[in-house]
Amino acid sequence: MSISDFLNLNLAAQCQDLAGEINKVYQRLDWALKNEIVQRLKRQAHRLAQAVQSAQNSKNPSQTQMHLENSLALAHELIPLMDLCLRKNLLSPEIQKRWVLKLKTMEPRLQEWCDACES
Repeated sequence: MSISDFLNLNLAAQCQDLAGEINKVYQRLDWALKNEIVQRLKRQAHRLAQAVQSAQNSKNPSQTQMHLENSLALAHELIPLMDLCLRKNLLSPEIQKRWVLKLKTMEPRLQEWCDACES
């Protein structure tokens, strides 16, 4: 991937898709509405999508960088939450693996974008 490839990706849409997928998995499960781990996973995924969208909408490099740093922190928090959901049998191994792969694909792109804001 070249330095400018992250500019051609709609990372906000990818994050929104992940948040939507997380919602869809748990939407019809009554127990999930009461489970704090699941609720935190859903909240963090939506916060990630909002932070990346804010970075994409930002016209100020320092604000963009701030949103991206927040996005990276949220992405780093999501993986252990997904692992916890897996350990507590709140998530299947297949879905957890797919979601973690999506995050691990997005993280380097977010980092590259953040690094570009510093230059």
